[in-house]
Amino acid sequence: MNKIHVLNISIIINLLFLFIFMGSLFAYNKEPSSYLQVGWSNNFVFASVIINNPLKYSLLCLFIIILNISEIFLNDIATPLIQFTTYNPYKLIIHDFSRFELQAYSNIIFFIQTTKKFIQIYVTFSQIDIAIISLVSSQAGVAMAIKYLLDKKTFVRPIENLNYSSIDNELNPIINGQINI
Repeated sequence: MNKIHVLNISIIINLLFLFIFMGSLFAYNKEPSSYLQVGWSNNFVFASVIINNPLKYSLLCLFIIILNISEIFLNDIATPLIQFTTYNPYKLIIHDFSRFELQAYSNIIFFIQTTKKFIQIYVTFSQIDIAIISLVSSQAGVAMAIKYLLDKKTFVRPIENLNYSSIDNELNPIINGQINI
């Protein structure tokens, strides 16, 4: 199956699932919820801190944006360096790291990722606008990381074999070892 076709099917299925899930959450929500509030309020508590003024809210948003962008760079740029070295069973000789360095970097990065996942869960369930800010800042971080990684690559698309048989028949009487007159 064509790679582009597989990607398109995967994206469509996952987006459909996300839209159905999100739509169901809002459609079946009958109770007033503090999750659906926007902005600061006396009811908005994040990690035992009451977010009740613009300064605290802005600092929380800034923290989340930095957290998400740094997470993307860790996951998309630093982690592959470790994973392609540590977890590749066919790479038996390592030139870039000592055993101690590779083990230390692998464990430190795993610890950071796990801790950030915990914070991300808390961010996601705190309040809808914070979750949206988290989503948008993650997408911005991904866009920057992808641009950085793709700027370092060269792309060569294969030339598609176009069929010019009607033109070729008129110009070249010998096609596929047969004489066409």
